[in-house]
Amino acid sequence: MTKPSPLAALLLLAAMQLSLAAPASARVISTPPPTSSDECPDVAVDTNKFLSGSTIAVRAPRGPLALVVVDTDAAKERGLMCVVRIPHGRGMLFVFAPPDTEQGFWMKNTLVPLDMVFVRGDGVVSNVAVNVPATPRGTPDDKVARAGGLGRFVIELGAGDAARLGIAAGTKLAIPPLQAKE
Repeated sequence: MTKPSPLAALLLLAAMQLSLAAPASARVISTPPPTSSDECPDVAVDTNKFLSGSTIAVRAPRGPLALVVVDTDAAKERGLMCVVRIPHGRGMLFVFAPPDTEQGFWMKNTLVPLDMVFVRGDGVVSNVAVNVPATPRGTPDDKVARAGGLGRFVIELGAGDAARLGIAAGTKLAIPPLQAKE
């Protein structure tokens, strides 16, 4: 039997802490009905791909985050499109090249509401866009939600997670050294 890596052990500990910290009623996360757009033919595949992605740990004031690193242009363009379930404390960490710049996101085919955390290169949160709405099927492109803020990193979480984890403008997050792959 092999010894788990330090990261795997940390993630297991974080998952156990989240499970113990949440009331029993909050631990059950149901999958919403498939409300996919025409460009999301198999939301189960996209959701499972996101949920099985390797993550890094980032500590928030009220608990750990397990974030899938998104550091290529193709992955950034795809983001959480066609995903129908984001467990508490899980999300994506978008990595951009320095320096801090305005980052704009267009939420086409995003099927769940999100909190979007814009983080400067020094780890300080500059802005949190809360409860950015999902894009219902048939939404015209000019009506698709948009969110933006200053930063080198953007964290996408399920709606409500930023407040639940104590993340607000001015919060300092320890993000490991990561580089965008352009």
